[in-house]
Formats: sequence, structure tokens, C-alpha cells
Amino acid sequence: MQTRPTNSTDSLYRQAMADEFHSLAPELQLFHSLAGRVTLPGRCTVKGPHTTIGRLFGKLFALPKATTETDFWFELDADTRQETWRRHFPGRSMTSQMRIRSGSLVESLGPVDLHFQLSVLQGQLRMIIQRITFCELPCPKFLLPSILAEETGAGGKLYFNVAATLPLVGILAEYRGYLDLEQAWAIA
Repeated sequence: MQTRPTNSTDSLYRQAMADEFHSLAPELQLFHSLAGRVTLPGRCTVKGPHTTIGRLFGKLFALPKATTETDFWFELDADTRQETWRRHFPGRSMTSQMRIRSGSLVESLGPVDLHFQLSVLQGQLRMIIQRITFCELPCPKFLLPSILAEETGAGGKLYFNVAATLPLVGILAEYRGYLDLEQAWAIA
């Protein structure tokens, strides 16, 4: 039996953003307050790497494969200490963990930790990369990928736009689309 998801007043993103959380679009506030295990349907388009090295990185970190607009599923397992995000793209699933460390939101993809500063501009969430560590060793600045991570909300949907490019390698992954918040269901 499917049930509606519950919300947390002390979610990870609320903790990381403090009062700025209330400046997010209502759809983003709803999504980033979800608690427990939740599944959401969505649609996305993915651009993949154009280089051999980029494709190797894609396999290593389970980055999504290139595809035209298609259905995909998002699973969230959230509590006040950590969130696990499972993105089920066609042909590949990508899992990461989010937590707060030293006041920053940290997303872990295997041995890589992405340290983000969160900001809001006209209701939109922007995740700005501050640093990256690999097995807890800092990545040299000249090797830092360029990462775009934005979310907007409208009409009961969370729209996302994510792109990662690496110097001398090019695109690692670029995906955009939406999650249908009105179709969110708790997983028992």
C-alpha cells in the first residue's frame, strides 16, 4: 500500500540553510523537508561525456548515460543526519549520500566528497562547489571540475539542472528534468 510521505521540520537542508531555507520556492521547501523513504517519478534528458577519459569517469562514479527525454525514478531516504539519493536513470543508477560537515553540505559519491555552499536566488537553490576531496585528500584547484547544480520549483514539480565538466576532459555528465512532487510516495 502506498502512502503519502511525511515531512521533517529539522531536515538536512533546513539545518544547512537556516533562515534562508524559507526563501526557497514552495516546491523546493516541500522536497527538502521530506522524511523517511520516498520515491518520486520524473523525466530527464542526459548528455554524456564525449571523451574516453570522461566515459571512464562516468563508469567509475555511475554517472548517467546519455539519453533523450525519458522517464526515471528518484528514491530518497532522509533523516536529520543524512540523506541517501538514488537516481534511477535508464541503464544506470547513481547513488550519493548527503550530510552536513563543518557547516557545509557534503555529497559523497563513493570515495569523492563534494563540499557545497547553498544559496537562494529568487526562490531557486544553487549549490556552489567549494572543494572536493578524494579519499579525504583535497583535490588541487587546477583539477577541480566545474559543477552547476540548480533547482527551481513550479506547478508541483522540482526542476533540476546539473552539469559537471572536468578540465582537459570535458563533460562528465549533464542532466536536466523534473521530479513530480504530487506523485511522491512513502516506501514502507
